[in-house]
Amino acid sequence: MNTIKKNIDQFLLGPFYRQFTNTIYKETRDCKSLLDIGCGFNPAMKKITSGMERSVGLDAFVPSIEKAKKINTHSEFIIEDVMTALEKFPDKSFDVVTALDLIEHLEKEKGLWLKQQMERIARKKTIIFTPNGFVIQRPYDNNPWQEHKSGWEYDEMKNYGYTIYGFGGYKKLRGERFAIRYKPRILWKYFSFFTQLFTFHNPDKAFGILCIKQL
Repeated sequence: MNTIKKNIDQFLLGPFYRQFTNTIYKETRDCKSLLDIGCGFNPAMKKITSGMERSVGLDAFVPSIEKAKKINTHSEFIIEDVMTALEKFPDKSFDVVTALDLIEHLEKEKGLWLKQQMERIARKKTIIFTPNGFVIQRPYDNNPWQEHKSGWEYDEMKNYGYTIYGFGGYKKLRGERFAIRYKPRILWKYFSFFTQLFTFHNPDKAFGILCIKQL
């Protein structure tokens, strides 16, 4: 039964899952180097970094880095707190700098500093993915960095000069840790993903926002 459910999910929802990675891939095709801040363990990064000359994953949580190393999501890894590590990178030292599901884990002032550092380090563009507004999230998996401490709105990121795409479907359908709010969850899950057809180009209505800034 689980295999059947998984196959149905892949058939119906696969295009929506892949759209996120494919969008980043298209935005980074002209980039030869990448710094991924708060990289965690994200198998999808293999597609994005596979054709690059250099890709660096930076994260403070050792278990995630160890898992990422096993599948070579990046060519290099740095285990260090991002707030101390970023100052060590020279100006314009990577074509693109990404922070996917990171900035919301910082207090607002530190998040603004992170954004400035990304724009200092990147030559071509910066890419940020975050929930659209504040979404509560408590620590889990023995990882204290999983807690959400700030929210970043669509209008705010647009005013900072970012081009934005919406992911995760309609904002009001999901909550903590991307979980569906309503029952039966399996039906609302499918409905949520299909609303991404609308929210992709209407990111102000989306749960998550992928923000891209050309430098």
